[in-house]
Amino acid sequence: MLKVLLVSGSLFMVLMMFATSMTVTMDAQAQGPPLMMSPGTQTIDTSGTGRRTEVVQWALKMAAHLHCTPARLVTDCQGSGADHYYDAGFPPEIIQWANTRCPGCAAWQADTFQCVVFVIAAYAYVQPLPVQGQNANQYWEHFVSQPGWQRLPVHGNVPQPGDIMAWNGGAYGHVSIVLGVDPRHTAITFAQANGEFPVQTLPLNHDGSINTQNGYWNAFEVVGYLHPLILS
Repeated sequence: MLKVLLVSGSLFMVLMMFATSMTVTMDAQAQGPPLMMSPGTQTIDTSGTGRRTEVVQWALKMAAHLHCTPARLVTDCQGSGADHYYDAGFPPEIIQWANTRCPGCAAWQADTFQCVVFVIAAYAYVQPLPVQGQNANQYWEHFVSQPGWQRLPVHGNVPQPGDIMAWNGGAYGHVSIVLGVDPRHTAITFAQANGEFPVQTLPLNHDGSINTQNGYWNAFEVVGYLHPLILS
């Protein structure tokens, strides 16, 4: 969940840093009782050979170095906050990309890494996204007019690995990267920043919608998937 402006200038930097601090606080407040039902079988699909799989691989490389606490505690991401810290093993290519295009931007920093920049970074070396400062809750409407992209409502649609999950909720919404759907279509696994876990699995309802009532995501809803027709 985030507020991010991919622009330079001191005024915008101040605004963005303020917004980032707000979203981090909001994430912590989203915490609740642990999930009582099974979230389902974790499914990460890296079997493909096309550029879609490259998006998944970049998401996994970043997720492996995201944490919910700066101290990287043993109980990291166990109700301690949102995963917006990254460690020294974070992909240097992503840091270099960010420093070139948004130097000093708070949303890309090691202690305030946001969900929108996670998604942007997953696509950065594959197919740069057609976004310029949109918040997560603006992605669904923004992509309606973007050539090469298809919007898939959650009801009745099964996403593919690499698709972007568009969430509503909170002040700025949320976005994440689909990693896979279990073969029985009962659970979805995704990667994210500034969420509950870097890699997370949630149950799928019979109509294809995602059951977000796990305590942390209660106030959020996945609206649909942004499917890149431009990727093989």
